[in-house]
Amino acid sequence: MAVVTQASGITAGVRPGRQRRARRRIGLAPKIGFVILLILLIATMAAPLLSPDNPLTLDLNSRLAGPSAAHLLGTDLNGRDVLSRLIYGTRSSFEGIAIALGVTIVLAIPWGLAAGFGGRVADEILMRVGDGLLSFPPLVLAIGVVGVWGPSLTHSMVAVGIIFAPSVARLLRGAVLPLRRAEFVLVARSLGVGRLRVAFGHVFPNAMGPVLVQLFSLGSIALLLEAALGFLGLGVSAPTPSWGTDLASAYTYFSTLPWATVFPGVIITLGAWSISIVGDGVRDWLG
Repeated sequence: MAVVTQASGITAGVRPGRQRRARRRIGLAPKIGFVILLILLIATMAAPLLSPDNPLTLDLNSRLAGPSAAHLLGTDLNGRDVLSRLIYGTRSSFEGIAIALGVTIVLAIPWGLAAGFGGRVADEILMRVGDGLLSFPPLVLAIGVVGVWGPSLTHSMVAVGIIFAPSVARLLRGAVLPLRRAEFVLVARSLGVGRLRVAFGHVFPNAMGPVLVQLFSLGSIALLLEAALGFLGLGVSAPTPSWGTDLASAYTYFSTLPWATVFPGVIITLGAWSISIVGDGVRDWLG
């Protein structure tokens, strides 16, 4: 019969370390997502080695060809190898994610720390600014920025990163608020450690768990937005491989070119799902 101590409520015979490991058990889906994400990242870095053909080479004699030994996923309207363009398209997708999340991190971390650690007035002002930015849908703002600055992956994804920043800042603020009165913060302040150093060196490392999980979720959304902007012709310039651009060029010929439409759609879905589910795994691991 298990004995429970009144002081700690821990069942006798069960080690705390074992309980921590049980809480950090990761399910099968995040593991599968991690494998898919790893494959996509490898494709991004090793595209010239993995691609069976040049994604820009036109072969009008092989246009609209179905899957075969020469072209495993067929060819598009211009005779370009679909598989090669999918492999190279990972670069555009993950470049867009990197730009969006980079801008988000640069803006959101000081923003959230200042709101949570800077006092009531700073908190109120920064959060109201965030509310204003959150009122803009990311895709609409990205289209507006592209309309002013011109079509560009960088321009559009910078706009997406700016829109993402308030949600991450708000999450970080919520994690910082209970920590600013924590014992280790008060001790550091009593020893004369500056407010800025306390915020970045002591508070942020203890509040970054939820932020990390949120960044995975936003990375999944960023991939979908990059594909949507490419589909609308507002992302990377043709003929640079892009999943969204290739999907747009093929969907009007779906009846005669189904493979060129289905495969980009599948890879966009897998990419977004893998990033999101890996974030769920990180959340479970962090407990």
